[in-house]
Amino acid sequence: MTTTVLERLRKGSVQHPADDRFAVLAPQEDRILGLIGNGLTNREIVEELGLSEKTIKNYVSQIYSKLHVERRSQAAMLATERRLRKQQ
Repeated sequence: MTTTVLERLRKGSVQHPADDRFAVLAPQEDRILGLIGNGLTNREIVEELGLSEKTIKNYVSQIYSKLHVERRSQAAMLATERRLRKQQ
């Protein structure tokens, strides 16, 4: 086990524990969460991704459920914190 951990550290593939909560997101959900974190509205996400507004609303609901949040501001905060951790 120690060898595996050291190998991951050398490769830089160890994630911050808080990032594990994002592992449940599908790639499209993860992309949409990033756009929410950038402050985009559903309408702006529709224009950015070329999907219907209903589809975006469904994705946003799934993101909230998977991340155990109730509000857009909570999801945006998580996305922002995640982005800041990645920049460090």
